Amino acid sequence: MECERARTAFAAQMLGGLDRPQHESVAEHLDRCPSCRAERDELLVLLPLLDGVRLYELDGVPDPDPERAVRAAREMATDRD
Repeated sequence: MECERARTAFAAQMLGGLDRPQHESVAEHLDRCPSCRAERDELLVLLPLLDGVRLYELDGVPDPDPERAVRAAREMATDRD
């Protein structure tokens, strides 16, 4: 297995997306390729951090504005009266 394929595959492996033969092929590659092993180790550190990312912290998604939300709710309540 070449490095480019291995890098794609071990990302899928970490997410549980490989069958047994693919998993074994990636494991064999990682055993003999220090560069891919280092990249996999970096991903293993980053993966849990992604769980902590909130949508509003991503580019293009506005920060939450509780005051604006309260104002909008009050305006909607006033419009109903």
